Amino acid sequence: MMNLEANRTAYDFWRAKVQARIRDPKLAEQLAPREPPHPFGVKRPSLEQTYYDVFNQDNVRLVDLKATPILEITPGGVRTADGEYDLDILVLATGFDAVTGGLTQIDIRGVDGVTLKDKWAQGARTHLGMASAGFPNLLFLYGPQSPSGFCNGPTCAELQGDWVLEFLKHMRDAGVSRFEATPAAEQTWKDHVEAVGAMTLFPLADSWYMGANIPGKPRELLNYPGGVPMYLQMCQASAANGYEGFLLRRTTTHASA
Repeated sequence: MMNLEANRTAYDFWRAKVQARIRDPKLAEQLAPREPPHPFGVKRPSLEQTYYDVFNQDNVRLVDLKATPILEITPGGVRTADGEYDLDILVLATGFDAVTGGLTQIDIRGVDGVTLKDKWAQGARTHLGMASAGFPNLLFLYGPQSPSGFCNGPTCAELQGDWVLEFLKHMRDAGVSRFEATPAAEQTWKDHVEAVGAMTLFPLADSWYMGANIPGKPRELLNYPGGVPMYLQMCQASAANGYEGFLLRRTTTHASA
């Protein structure tokens, strides 16, 4: 309850600042409504300088597609439920298959020919957000169930890269030629991501963070919300325990970690 109250306070502060910049009260209410459409911050606020001020210009009109949805694209523009708008240029912003899409759109096949797309059809499953059971010798950085979208991208990828480098050194020194995440470790990590996510407000919004912008995509928190320090601690704990959660196979023998 306190999280929601603090979130509403932050939203009301943002709303007051935005509305003060818009001359038309009706338009101000459309752009910054009294009742928030979702908790503040669970969708990225516009990082802008003069975005809202542009709506004060005589040549700018806001069309609320929730109230008057697009019915069709016409030779001259767009027709909505309340009429047609002539356009010189139409920019199609159709959304993007965030976090998992970059991997599932590649024909990556694991054991028995199963594709990563098929495996993740009911939701992403990884160990530490870097490996997936059934896909030996595959590691991915800045991927699903890692901090990715909740951190600075290049920095997080570099931190993961450092961990991967140590992992590969360990494999070389131990004579390991194949590694694979275990299903049990995958389930543990998925449960942990969901448990931490349930402590946040992110599940209360239909956003790309939740995969909600892609029809048919499982609704789940795609990024690890526990913060980079906690994430790194868990990665380092795995390494300290002989890379717990991975099945390691040597050239002639194998051992499980």
